[in-house]
Amino acid sequence: MKTKRFLKTSELAALVSINKRTLHYYDDIGLFSPERRESNGYRYYALSQIMDLSIILSLRELDMPLSDIKAILTGSFNDYTLSLKNKKQEVDTKIIELHNIRDIISRKLAYIETAERSHMTINDIFLENSYLILSEPIKDQSLLNLIDKAHKLVDEQSSYTLPNNEYGSMIHTDKKIEDPLSEEYDFLYTDAPVSDESGHLKPAGRYLSLVYQGTEESLFLPYEKLLQYSRENGLQLEGFFYEKVLLDSIQKNQDNTVIEIQVKVK
Repeated sequence: MKTKRFLKTSELAALVSINKRTLHYYDDIGLFSPERRESNGYRYYALSQIMDLSIILSLRELDMPLSDIKAILTGSFNDYTLSLKNKKQEVDTKIIELHNIRDIISRKLAYIETAERSHMTINDIFLENSYLILSEPIKDQSLLNLIDKAHKLVDEQSSYTLPNNEYGSMIHTDKKIEDPLSEEYDFLYTDAPVSDESGHLKPAGRYLSLVYQGTEESLFLPYEKLLQYSRENGLQLEGFFYEKVLLDSIQKNQDNTVIEIQVKVK
């Protein structure tokens, strides 16, 4: 039986399961053209062209740009190899980005779970060593300056915006023990890469943890409760109080800021 040597556009499209308009487009941009074209405009593709089309479609599955595919088809084997290596590097970068996004989402879900704990309830927890990246010591305690410092700190250390990072503020225990109403914060912080010893060490050990939901004006209340609890139980606090932002408020719901306060027990 004689093998048919040429295929119409519709026949080739059906054979490789694509839309025939795709073949028209490939022809228009000079990527993949029919071997024969009749005076009536009909396109005819040789069976031998199917391999080239298969290469094009396989590279499109890899999200290779059409301009790169065109260069591959008209270039050398080395060009093909280089294009694949470049694409692999691009994919590796995207994988890292997607892992980072997944980690951010997981952290946000963990924050929400923590935020749903009974508010103003003191929990006794153990934390492992961790490292934080600190801002310069805070001298100007105005809200505008604190917001500016927080954004600058994250801009310098992260590829993501402030709400997509672990961040918070630190105030030394001596200040709060002397005056629970003190708002003289020492540093802002963001989380550092694991075991980044160039950062500030938040040492392992026993911590008191309390989740607070409310306004800035009432933020002294959880500190009073932690200090009273430590006195009643003969606990000595050391280092810093760490205020970790779990959920930011929005303008229409200012009393829904949720933070977790942690402090180390000596």
